[in-house]
Amino acid sequence: MLKNILFDLDGTLVNSGEGIMNALRYAYHKENLAIPLDEVLRKFIGPPLMESFQKYSNIDPQSQLAHALLVDFQDFYDTTGWQQLQLYPQIVTLLQQLQQAGYRCYITTAKPEPFAQKIIQHLQLDKYFQGIYGADLSEKMQKKDVIAQALKQEQITDPKTCVMIGDRDTDVLGTRANDVATIGVLYGFGSLQELQAAGVIATIEQPLELLKQIGDKHEKVF
Repeated sequence: MLKNILFDLDGTLVNSGEGIMNALRYAYHKENLAIPLDEVLRKFIGPPLMESFQKYSNIDPQSQLAHALLVDFQDFYDTTGWQQLQLYPQIVTLLQQLQQAGYRCYITTAKPEPFAQKIIQHLQLDKYFQGIYGADLSEKMQKKDVIAQALKQEQITDPKTCVMIGDRDTDVLGTRANDVATIGVLYGFGSLQELQAAGVIATIEQPLELLKQIGDKHEKVF
């Protein structure tokens, strides 16, 4: 029986693109590097930063440059960038209805946990979540590690009682590594093709569609 809903943060609950992309621009500029195009910067949203530095800028995650970029990014994000976001429409209503229905909701994000906690508290959403789980400040943790940590900490032993809600393939692959299914959202930063290739069980175009998907998929999948 489905009891636990794991939510990604960026691109699922909040549109955080402005703050993340501004922090990346600041970091690249400070290190005298060419700033990637916006279409590339958008791809940074979701996966661990160190992974994206290597994938999109060919920067060794173990290098001093990667470390400097990370520090620059976090300096900007911690002071300014974290506030440059908007809550997606319907999210509060969705969380209220899930809470009223008795589901236990959690945040599982590759974003550093202190930033995730700050954002959720700022948006006054903490009352809807049983726990907030994220990466450490090294930003090297994979999504699968964050999810494993959440399941262990919350003593959730049956993955079939859970479903993940996310917008990127890293969400899907991270949950699959923990035997948890994922419903993908199409209003975030990923694409239908990306999510389907990773193995989502369903997709939604608006947050409130999740309520129907949970009902439709409950007996068959969970």
